[in-house]
Amino acid sequence: MNANDVYNIAKALPEEELIRLYNMLDISVRPKTKIKKKRKPLPEFTVNDGIRFLLKNHFNKIKTQ
Repeated sequence: MNANDVYNIAKALPEEELIRLYNMLDISVRPKTKIKKKRKPLPEFTVNDGIRFLLKNHFNKIKTQ
């Protein structure tokens, strides 16, 4: 059975049954809400901590070829 068959059958329903069908479809087709994960708070860094990290990890590396 495909959507066209169901549509033709739904058009033939009486008004009260059509309302009941819409209510049933509304309940079963609602999208599920996504649960968002909480982010871990970032640690407190000072400007000196940032400069120390950059000097240690990026600027003092010896480039090998």
